[in-house]
Amino acid sequence: MEPLRELARPESGIPITTRAGSARFTCAAQFAQLLHERGLHDALGFLNERTRYRFTGLYRADPPLLRNVGLFDRENPDIDPSGAVTKLDETYCSIPCSTSRPFITVDAANDDRLVAHTVRDSVLCYAGVPIRLTTGQPWGTLCHFDLRPRLLVGDELGALTSVAPVLAEWIAK
Repeated sequence: MEPLRELARPESGIPITTRAGSARFTCAAQFAQLLHERGLHDALGFLNERTRYRFTGLYRADPPLLRNVGLFDRENPDIDPSGAVTKLDETYCSIPCSTSRPFITVDAANDDRLVAHTVRDSVLCYAGVPIRLTTGQPWGTLCHFDLRPRLLVGDELGALTSVAPVLAEWIAK
């Protein structure tokens, strides 16, 4: 097994590490480079290209609200619809925010965990991970979602998880 390698040593002094040579390491490194050189929208677009999901977004949980910090829309890649605000409990982002764990549904209409969820009939798939600041404080989510059922292939959840600390450091600046 590859040893842990430092992906970055942020200003906080807490290194972001993952296994060198792993797909997660490569994804996080590429994401970090895009984020710092070209901005959030292009970095989210990079993550989106790895999937068949229509949307990839970064959301700030500010209970009782959820704030869209950045959103990449595959069907409208030149438009950045960030800035929207909705009720946190009316989104799937509420789940990783409340549990501090990743959450996936590939077909919400047939997912018994979501029988009473308000967006079950409109947002049919979701894969999201919590974002925690370098202090450990919960901040929000990074997610893929679509209005049609989609499979999450490979280790895409692991890739999102590896990107979360990169975003946490970026947010802290």
